Amino acid sequence: MNLQESIRKILREELNKPSEKEFEEAINDVKVIIPLISHRILHDKNMEHNEENITKLNKILLKKVKEGDNDILDEMWELAGSALMKNAINIITFYTK
Repeated sequence: MNLQESIRKILREELNKPSEKEFEEAINDVKVIIPLISHRILHDKNMEHNEENITKLNKILLKKVKEGDNDILDEMWELAGSALMKNAINIITFYTK
């Protein structure tokens, strides 16, 4: 690949990258899935299902989503029930990579 092709590729990727507003909207869209993952983790680790544990896990998972954690985003994809939710996950993935 020559220099011009490399520059074109970089520009295309940057121009197609979701905006910060789209990213924030996507984060808001997927927030409903986070408690499902928290409950699964609590169950798998045989931890008490109390408000403190759920709140703490929700915060940790939200941070991981914002960072683009592949494992969490993959699990969210599996739990997503609609094309809108999957699109939001795609936006997060693309924005964080």
